[in-house]
Amino acid sequence: MTHGVDIRELLPLYALGILDADERRDVESALAQDPTLAGELAGYQSACERMVVPVEPSPDVKSRLLASIGSGRFEAFADRMAKLFDVTVARGRELLGLIERTVSWEPQPVPGISLVHFDAGPAYAAADCGFIRLAPGAMFPPHKHLGEEVSIVLAGAIRDATNNRVLRAGDELVQAEGSEHYLVCEGNEDCIFAARAVNGIAIAGTPVRPHRR
Repeated sequence: MTHGVDIRELLPLYALGILDADERRDVESALAQDPTLAGELAGYQSACERMVVPVEPSPDVKSRLLASIGSGRFEAFADRMAKLFDVTVARGRELLGLIERTVSWEPQPVPGISLVHFDAGPAYAAADCGFIRLAPGAMFPPHKHLGEEVSIVLAGAIRDATNNRVLRAGDELVQAEGSEHYLVCEGNEDCIFAARAVNGIAIAGTPVRPHRR
């Protein structure tokens, strides 16, 4: 289910055929219930058919389109995302495309942290999966892993402060069940990493489970 987004904002993207599977289902469900939306969509589809002059898409739309055809800035990670989350490479690209969408990110109570959560494939359907973004200097608080967690850094530099280790884009971090640490974003660039946490994590002794997208 698409949260926090007006269905009307998705209609132009639906007409262009660049929504992910969940968003397509949400739009189609809304179309079946509201004839006015169907009329608006028809207008967008007609406009798409008549377009002869290239139009520069918004940064979000352009990034998602490039990601969908394997030309996004995180394309090098598509295969690794597929293996990490037990999905197809095409789905891995769709997931990476979420990084470029402002509305994908959910701000958290701790300043400087935002998250994107999604469902993985069958092998990790019960795991907590998503992307984490830390602003420069932000800290992901001390936490305990309730199962194995595997993370891959996609951008920036992250310091595993507990173990005094710095990880950069392309590095992988595996945390065993029961291990504890905290992370700090180093440098002047946002840190972004993908994580698959079996059984989730606990902060201050309290299990934390996300709302799935």
